[in-house]
Amino acid sequence: MKSPIDMRQIIQHRHFELLILRLSASIVTVLLSLTFFPMASASESDPDEVLDCLIEPWVVSDVGSTVQGVIDKVFVDRGERVEKGQPLAQLESGVEHTDVTLAEVRAETESEVLAREAELKLAKLELARLEDLHSQQMITPQQRDESTARYQIASAALAQALKNRKIQQLELERTERQYARRILTSPVDGVVVAQQVFAGEFVYDNPVMTIASLDPLRVEVVLPARLFGTIAVGDVARLIPELGGDSVVKSMVDIVDPVLDSRSGTFGVRLKLANPDNKIPAGQRCGIVFGPSPAAARSDDAERDEEAATADSGGQ
Repeated sequence: MKSPIDMRQIIQHRHFELLILRLSASIVTVLLSLTFFPMASASESDPDEVLDCLIEPWVVSDVGSTVQGVIDKVFVDRGERVEKGQPLAQLESGVEHTDVTLAEVRAETESEVLAREAELKLAKLELARLEDLHSQQMITPQQRDESTARYQIASAALAQALKNRKIQQLELERTERQYARRILTSPVDGVVVAQQVFAGEFVYDNPVMTIASLDPLRVEVVLPARLFGTIAVGDVARLIPELGGDSVVKSMVDIVDPVLDSRSGTFGVRLKLANPDNKIPAGQRCGIVFGPSPAAARSDDAERDEEAATADSGGQ
């Protein structure tokens, strides 16, 4: 038979085990809530939390050629600013240039059309005279029919000449387009960041130059899932560039990923950053803060206080 002291020890031990089990269940519940319901703490996040981001060019384009050939001229170098449509390089195009010149001469030729117009005019006058003579029964019907046929032939010849001239104009446009394909132009306003080929090199399907568009800039940031739903397109964020010291610039949310990444528990946000003078270099890291600045928040609070005071005075 166990003594009263032993019974008390057993009871105290069981109470301790029960407390441990309850504490463990509470910890598991909290962990599960943080894992599967991260949105519950979104409203409790720090509005001034600084998140990591990356500033990149808005567009990075590897300019290539639609035709193969040998580079004849290169018009720009690395680091130069270019405009959309500006020539970057040109392939050897002597044959194509000659084809354009030949097509221009053919398209400008009017002799065939003028000759057919003169023939039609003559056939029309002849037909009118013979019609008059036929009405007076001075010629046979066969002579009138032959004159009518000659008029119809002259009319068809003029129509064919006009069509040939249209074909020659289209041929000129085709040769000009073929010649233009051998001149590589910039697809965007930007800066040449890399030059892959030089004069004399053969181009097939390899890029010739890389152009980066620097206005605006693209800001990429990966956010934790707990912030999902708190950021919308059009929101303004404060940006602190790595190379800008303590300067703060504003950027606007352009895209918010509608789906979370289940493996990392994150989602992506893209922002647009104006850079008209290209003063902000692309490729640098940055810090970003979503939500209004402290000054703006104080201004909003002051406006709300003023509106409340006005409402109270009006009610009295």
